[in-house]
Amino acid sequence: MAVREEIPADEIRRWWNAKEAPLLDDLVMSAPRVWLGKMTDSGEEALPSPARRVYALLFLRGTLPEYVVPVLDEELIAEILASFQPQDADNPEDQHGALAEVTAFLAEHRGTGVLTD
Repeated sequence: MAVREEIPADEIRRWWNAKEAPLLDDLVMSAPRVWLGKMTDSGEEALPSPARRVYALLFLRGTLPEYVVPVLDEELIAEILASFQPQDADNPEDQHGALAEVTAFLAEHRGTGVLTD
């Protein structure tokens, strides 16, 4: 989802730590979004998938070295698109969205913050 609003640091920290984040929870309901996919399993032993790789990338970008809402710049867009490419080892049960839709969404929202939910 694309976020244009300024978000307080404590709210961002709560979001990435899966705690109640009222401001971001409200923004999520109205933010533009694109469907990345559905992950059928969870945990450390979960098989990779396009959606799982994008989530992991955004989680790392959003939590290290500090809690932020990652901004869609050219570098991040390229990393997201590379992560979204299907791979032979991907979980065959996981579903993923259309690459063309993800690409168009990223281009349209360049310069905004981006989160996954």
